[in-house]
Amino acid sequence: MLRPVIFVGCGGSGQKAVRYVRDAVSRRLSHAGWEGNIPEAWQFIGLDTLNIQEAAEKIPPLPASDYLSVSLEFDNFKGLSDALLTRFPKGSAGFHEMMGWRPNPSEVKVPLRSGAGQMRAIGRCAGAYSLEKIISKKLMDAFGKADAGGPELQRVSEQLMGIQVPPGTSTPDPLVMVLGSMAGGTGSGIMLDVIDLIRRIHPKGKFPIAVVF
Repeated sequence: MLRPVIFVGCGGSGQKAVRYVRDAVSRRLSHAGWEGNIPEAWQFIGLDTLNIQEAAEKIPPLPASDYLSVSLEFDNFKGLSDALLTRFPKGSAGFHEMMGWRPNPSEVKVPLRSGAGQMRAIGRCAGAYSLEKIISKKLMDAFGKADAGGPELQRVSEQLMGIQVPPGTSTPDPLVMVLGSMAGGTGSGIMLDVIDLIRRIHPKGKFPIAVVF
């Protein structure tokens, strides 16, 4: 049986790469005669600070529910920094983990909704605030759909790909892949934290693959 997959694109380059893969999968299914949507066991997720997906020639956007802005409601870094300090006040373990790398808000003029300005620390701050609030929920939903998508993957395997699936075959563990670039701000800032989150929230996410470019 074909495996479930969970692709997570971090930052502009990462989410564009995921969009490319999703489009290639969609076209392959269409050419093979598949008339439905992409199987739900194949999840394609984009994470970025922009509040809308970047326009890219010939790359269809992800469905709105699969694109998450890690900047949330914050327009500037000061608002995000204040919220982080409220959640992780002085003396907390979270505050200790932010020491040494968190930028001084008075020195940051980047509008978050336009990106992290190729500043890795800004991207990481945005990710740190949104990991629990939105990213973990989306990832848990993706793992749930991967687990439940076995019957649909069996039809794709047998009807389109000619792969015989013996009765009673269990759904394989998902292939989990995180993609991003080290050259920008958001992807390079959140990739490792997203990988750590994946490994912690679900037993089938213990061995994610990173594609870093």
